[in-house]
Amino acid sequence: MNYSGWKNYHAHIDKGFLIPPYTYKDEPAPTRAKWTRDAKVLMTKSEIKLTASLALEKMHQYGTAYVRTHVDVDPLYELRAVEALLEVQQEWKDRMVIDLIAFNQEGFDRFPETEILLREAMSMGVNGVGGHTSMDKDGRKHIDTIMDIACEGDLDWIEFHTDETGRVDDFHLPYLAKVTTERELKNKVTAIHCCSLANVDDKQVMETIEAVAQSGMTVTTCPTAIATRSLTRVKELANAGVPIQLGSDNLRDYFNPLGSGNMLQYGQLLAYVSRFYEAEEIDQLIGWLNAEPENERVKQQLKELSLNLSYQGKTNTELLAEAPLPQLIEQSVK
Repeated sequence: MNYSGWKNYHAHIDKGFLIPPYTYKDEPAPTRAKWTRDAKVLMTKSEIKLTASLALEKMHQYGTAYVRTHVDVDPLYELRAVEALLEVQQEWKDRMVIDLIAFNQEGFDRFPETEILLREAMSMGVNGVGGHTSMDKDGRKHIDTIMDIACEGDLDWIEFHTDETGRVDDFHLPYLAKVTTERELKNKVTAIHCCSLANVDDKQVMETIEAVAQSGMTVTTCPTAIATRSLTRVKELANAGVPIQLGSDNLRDYFNPLGSGNMLQYGQLLAYVSRFYEAEEIDQLIGWLNAEPENERVKQQLKELSLNLSYQGKTNTELLAEAPLPQLIEQSVK
């Protein structure tokens, strides 16, 4: 069984793999968020590069060919993480294609100056800009601001942590689909998580999924989010024709102390939670893990990377059940 390398469509490698003196403790989320902010003030560029490289080593070991990672941009990190990850991107270009999303993790309410920093990050050469619909009091305004900033440049990706709380009063996916349609951005836009979709009423579900499908946007699900909230309605979205992607999300940081970087394990977790058990469903899931982004630049970079994974076994069901290391990773950079 051969595959062209797994695709990890959402990660945070700028703040994963905690190094001493930072250690995980299972405190409430606001406490761990504060610890993350404190760490961002202190972490040096070299430390950021180290944590990112540790994550990438794990991903590469398990056959990841492409990773799209968010990189925090705010007055805490300033632009250190962007600088660090741009260097890492170049250092890894012969082993993995890495796309960088300048990300407003903390919100404009807390740090208004992030708007200026995001524009500076764009000028430095990031591949996209990202926001978080739950971090500001006015989620719609947050979406509009990120869209306005992103559309000033020639970016490949505009991404949002969308309705990550899972609360029915924190439901911005319909508005994001509306704006994506109005601006004709289509698959440049990705909605990540979309947890509230799992909890709103059936009428809202049907209307929203239809709007998302018509917009042309993509939805990325991160199965490890099940630890704190419901996953989105992956099957219903896929059945409506919405492109689905998977991501590892956080790796060994203050939000998730675990994480191997093995995309087959994340696929396995999604299969358990959302019951992708029949052979054709597992084939569909493996297809998502293997699918290239609809972007000519990335497709060319992956072609030049020329990664080929080899596994023992005869079926995708067997592959997902065991989530093994590749038997062989062949690579010939062109």
